[in-house]
Amino acid sequence: MITIGSRTVKTAVGSMIALFIAQLIGLENASTAAVVTLLSVQSTKKQSVIVAIRRLVACLFGIGLAVLLFEGGAYTPIMVGVFLFIFIPAMAKLRLQEGIVPGFVIVMQLFITYHITLDFVLNQIWVLTIGILVALVFNLYMPSVEKELCELSIQTEDHFKAVFVQLARFIRKRERVWNDEFVYKSENTIKRGLELARRSVENSFFRKEEFYLDYFTMRKQQLDLIERVIPIILNLPTTFEQNEMVADFVEGLGFEIYRKMDAVSLLDKLREMRSKFEQMELPKTREEFETRAALLVFINELERFIQIETDFHNKGMEAQEQNK
Repeated sequence: MITIGSRTVKTAVGSMIALFIAQLIGLENASTAAVVTLLSVQSTKKQSVIVAIRRLVACLFGIGLAVLLFEGGAYTPIMVGVFLFIFIPAMAKLRLQEGIVPGFVIVMQLFITYHITLDFVLNQIWVLTIGILVALVFNLYMPSVEKELCELSIQTEDHFKAVFVQLARFIRKRERVWNDEFVYKSENTIKRGLELARRSVENSFFRKEEFYLDYFTMRKQQLDLIERVIPIILNLPTTFEQNEMVADFVEGLGFEIYRKMDAVSLLDKLREMRSKFEQMELPKTREEFETRAALLVFINELERFIQIETDFHNKGMEAQEQNK
């Protein structure tokens, strides 16, 4: 089954309307307006405005250069080559690459007249303007992705919980074979979330839409940390009293993922657990020493995990205060 996306619909309908308007006004080369619209429909509002400005500037530059070369020199293929030798590097230097194709289309229409007049130049500018404006109007509509972002955040939290539950079972030595399923699922939901969040930010002119971008960036940092500590847990030599303490904390942390963390309470529990470790008798065997050392490293990483989320929530509170 062929899926038709909103961008395809906007491109098709916008090109049709641009062509209709250009023909209605009676412009020459009206079909070029449809071409410009097709090239100008973008994935985000901000991107569409930036591209529109760059295309307009590039085309005006191209028209001026064409008048200089063709009228000052000759209407020959050699001059077209000279034009491109100047136009393309100049657009690249000015970061106006998006205007190279529509600019060249406009210039070639000037070329085939073999006589550039002011009226025809104005005609081309009108054609260009209509194509760009129609694309901008259609780009004002961008489907909301907030619902999908919310669903992805919930899925990510579910996957994180599953990872922590599995880690707790490994700390207790109740499982022997690690399953990366929920780590991979977390990677996929975070990746998709970041893509949609960036698009959401680009589609906002006047409001701050950075919550989900910050959220999935935070989850990405936490996932990187989790992936670093998994080998530590998988390679624990055996179990001791400390294993049960750490496993209980890890399970509790998994459930805390579902709501705003009580970071103060969690950090207090973690530091209290670390203090108990320090007050216990020294390890009596090499295995006990290696296990306790690995658990201490793991606890330190968990502290960083909590701090990452705390920083995220603090940033959100600061943003709310600034918007008041």
